[in-house]
Amino acid sequence: MPLLRVALPTPLRRLFDYLPAKGQRLPEPGVRVQVPFGNRQLIGLLIELVDESAIPVSKLKAARDYLDRQPLFEREHLDFLLWVAHYYHQPVGEVVQVALPNLLRQGQALHPPQQPRWQLTKAGEALDTSELKRAPRQAQLIELLKRRQTAPLQKEILAAGFNLSQLKTLEEKELVESFTLGRKTQGVGLPVLPVEEPPPKEVLAEIPLKLTDEQDEVLDKLLAGLGHFQPNLLLGVTGSGKTEVYLQLIQKVLERGQQALVLIPEIGLTPQTLGRFQKRFNRRVVALHSGLTDRERLNAWRAASEGKAAVVLGTRSAVFTPLPKLGVIIVDEEHDASFKQQDSVRYQARDLAVMRAKRAQVPVLLGSATPSLESLAHGLSRQYRLHHLKQRPEEHIEIPQPKLLDIRSRKLQGGFSEPLIKVISKHLEAGNQVLILLNRRGFAPVLMCTECGWIAGCQNCDARMTWHREPSKLHCHHCDTQQPLPPACPQCGHSELHPLGSGTERAEETLQERFPDIPIIRIDRDSVRGRTALQEKLDQIIHAKPGILLGTQMLAKGHHFPDVTLATVLDADHGLYSSDPRAMERTAQLLIQVAGRAGRAEKPGEVVIQTHHSDDPRLEKLCVDGYEALAKDLLEERRKTHWPPYAYLAIWRAEAPKTQAVEELMQVLAQEARASLQTNPEPVTLLGPVPAPMERRQGRYHMQLLFHAEKRAPLHRLIARLLPWLETAPEARKARWSLDIDPDDLF
Repeated sequence: MPLLRVALPTPLRRLFDYLPAKGQRLPEPGVRVQVPFGNRQLIGLLIELVDESAIPVSKLKAARDYLDRQPLFEREHLDFLLWVAHYYHQPVGEVVQVALPNLLRQGQALHPPQQPRWQLTKAGEALDTSELKRAPRQAQLIELLKRRQTAPLQKEILAAGFNLSQLKTLEEKELVESFTLGRKTQGVGLPVLPVEEPPPKEVLAEIPLKLTDEQDEVLDKLLAGLGHFQPNLLLGVTGSGKTEVYLQLIQKVLERGQQALVLIPEIGLTPQTLGRFQKRFNRRVVALHSGLTDRERLNAWRAASEGKAAVVLGTRSAVFTPLPKLGVIIVDEEHDASFKQQDSVRYQARDLAVMRAKRAQVPVLLGSATPSLESLAHGLSRQYRLHHLKQRPEEHIEIPQPKLLDIRSRKLQGGFSEPLIKVISKHLEAGNQVLILLNRRGFAPVLMCTECGWIAGCQNCDARMTWHREPSKLHCHHCDTQQPLPPACPQCGHSELHPLGSGTERAEETLQERFPDIPIIRIDRDSVRGRTALQEKLDQIIHAKPGILLGTQMLAKGHHFPDVTLATVLDADHGLYSSDPRAMERTAQLLIQVAGRAGRAEKPGEVVIQTHHSDDPRLEKLCVDGYEALAKDLLEERRKTHWPPYAYLAIWRAEAPKTQAVEELMQVLAQEARASLQTNPEPVTLLGPVPAPMERRQGRYHMQLLFHAEKRAPLHRLIARLLPWLETAPEARKARWSLDIDPDDLF
């Protein structure tokens, strides 16, 4: 007898066997299954049918129900999900949870039952409503149905003020009748369903832009790769027209009757990108991101999985969307850190896009002005085909070269030096917009007592609290703890508490004092809370001429501001001397992305970067020779130090309310790993365990253990041997632990 092997949403790294549901037809792999699990009922995904189980059949429980008639995932996609679970050493059930929309995880139907419609019978059509003068509401309901050309849904009738009792009474009088529209067939005598219109023959809804010779050459090479797997990296300077290349590549894919998957880093980019794609194509374009309601997300996912959506535009989790006619995958701003999931299943969507393209035998295109060092290394070694766009389409518009403004020995007001204020004034007086980036929100990152040196720190974290002015409070951005501003120093009682450093609120206050008549639009996570807040801010920017755009790195991600002629960074020093190995890479990416917002239209742009280290050779190289030149130097450093992408990492992290529990777990894990390496030698190095850079966070103590290897296979073999031991270790019950493969962040 065939048995069901099911992936369940549990932290256990295994599949579970069940007997088939009684009295039901045997399902296909890929359908959801409701099964008993302990004293609960869980919804899992059927992975495969098997003939044998490690557990005696007499002890197996039977599945309760099958929730789908057809598989949600085809075999190829199931194999992809199994590969993700295997590579990241995560439970298959948790990977399935990430891949499914929330409503499907909860057990709702993929195709909800249709609402009944109501129409008049022949007797109802012939009825003189004056005969119902003793039932005026029934008469009004008859009149409503007579006026309607098509039978209204029951919910529309109820919304018009009628109730179900009135409908049922008229039904008993045989004056009205209800029906539902079938998916394929019609009942006898029922209204004819409008036939679903086929898509227009023309894929394009508007004429594409004329490509430059450089863009045309890149597009030709990309088109030659359609129909088979080919990873591509498009290194295009900001404003070079990468999106137009994407659009014209997708056009050819749609003309072949296939679908395109486009991954973008932030939901804030979705409205403008979605609008541009919808305007270009006579095909359905859907968005998938966390800003949608559960119902909107399910509808988009269903349209994609049924092949009705030709283009799927989404953030990282969209990489799991089933697409039966997949023709190309595009990852825009592929360097962005938000493509890495930092909890639950810690996957890298950029890497999964490449693997999925390989399994589907379709091309994948990674695009960025500042590619990740991993992708650039693949491009330089020819594992990826490397393409360049070095010019903007408007050849007369030069890309501005960043200028370093040395602020050593200069007095700063709210983070601004006087020379920078003068540059800002010049651009505003010309009627232009100015973009200012300060990657710290709040009024000031530190509140200090000038008498005793006390600094406001978080009670739950090893972090300082940020002072916010509106509303007045101290706020920890690591654990979200908030508390009122103290009237005096809690340590010495002194009343003089002063802010140190500048956040976006303080910068905004300084700008308002210096430019009282200029609109200032601040964009950070405090000012754009709410579903539509960011889009409302972006709409304001269009009309602010002259105007100042002030914000955190949210402003640097892919936005097109045609009236910005000056882009400036108030503090470029944060990532220069950090212990984070990726700090310089990320700093360079941010500076170039910000610089790329200036001079994107007819007006020439200018870029000014404030720094205390204007003589730093890496900053100078970035500003003079560009990102690619600096990135090659950073890659050479990585090669010499045997660091990714020339080595592979995995981090074990543990946390608990008490330090003893964390230390015990990490020490026994390190001991077991070293014992395993003695028994089965592997070229893997252990670093740690050590306290995390921020040891106490959210009231819990954190430690980490780093595994380092120059090849992937030994690293994964060691981890695979440790996991079964760790899942049963007594110490693992006293602390929460996680495993991060290919970590982006060591902190």
